[in-house]
Amino acid sequence: MKENQPPTASPPADTPPKPWYGRPGFWSLLLFCLLLLLALWFWGKHWLAVQEEKRALTAQTAQMSAQNAHFEHFLRQLQALLAKDPCSVQESLPGIVPPPGVAWPPTPGVLPEKSDMPFTGGSSSAPATREAAPQKQPAGFAELMEQGTVLVLAMQEGGLSMGSGFFVAPDAVVTNAHVVGSAARAIVVNKATGRPLTASVRKAVQEAGRDFAVLHVEGATGVTPLALAPSVQRTERVSAWGFPGAVTGDDPQFAALLKGNAAAAPEVVYTDGVVSVVLDRTPPLVVHTATVSQGNSGGPLVNEKGEVVGINTFIKLDEESYRQSSIAISSAELARFLRSAGVDPALAAGGGAP
Repeated sequence: MKENQPPTASPPADTPPKPWYGRPGFWSLLLFCLLLLLALWFWGKHWLAVQEEKRALTAQTAQMSAQNAHFEHFLRQLQALLAKDPCSVQESLPGIVPPPGVAWPPTPGVLPEKSDMPFTGGSSSAPATREAAPQKQPAGFAELMEQGTVLVLAMQEGGLSMGSGFFVAPDAVVTNAHVVGSAARAIVVNKATGRPLTASVRKAVQEAGRDFAVLHVEGATGVTPLALAPSVQRTERVSAWGFPGAVTGDDPQFAALLKGNAAAAPEVVYTDGVVSVVLDRTPPLVVHTATVSQGNSGGPLVNEKGEVVGINTFIKLDEESYRQSSIAISSAELARFLRSAGVDPALAAGGGAP
């Protein structure tokens, strides 16, 4: 009898091989490759953006360098312009080449070549005028200067010239010769005159450092002539009065005047300073720190009593420090010119003849 034997285990069947996508590490490798490709794509995109930014920056730098060169040339032109007489600056404005994008000439303070304002001194066809104020003693220093200082307009070959002036006698206004140029007539106006007044050029001289013109004015009422002071001292406080184009050009009353409104009159502008030095030369020059600019030419430089110590004529600019010096011709030289023209100017009380 055979003993029972344990059953013999049958050999295991062959295990089928796993598919390629089921092998260990396949998905990890695939994920790694995908991440690597994504990283390369982002890096390439960033690199292209950086290169594009570099190209744009290079182009912008080149453009800015060109603009800076234009501006430097423009500033050199302006610097040369500041060395000229303030009222002759306008003639040079069209010749200045501005940088791209800069409006030129500047609108404020630049006068049109032609004006609708009548040069007949208030004819019957002119717009209604303000009643001229009756002549009276000014109530204070500011009113004195408002009555005595006038805007001077003259039609020259290059267009309408603008400057300042002041009464030295009831029928006489003095200004710079370069304000009226070759014109035989001019217009003078302020709030006290009541309307634009026609003035004829009585005498003008622009030589040997002198720059004077005296105008004969008819029908001026409500004005007070400014007295000429015999002298002025270093450190004496002074003020300049006039109609600088940078300010007057923005005055709506000035715009109305140019359009023919005879009742309009711009505000007179005041700046103050001190006398830096009186140059003993021919003619004597008063160098001071009161700011003047284009349009101030011909205006009065006065002391604290309202007495004229000089007539503002030009400025000088230090090219290194850009410091401006305002220069007036002394009242003593002005008095000699007026007497040679047959005008007896008002003199400061107790001061003697300048």
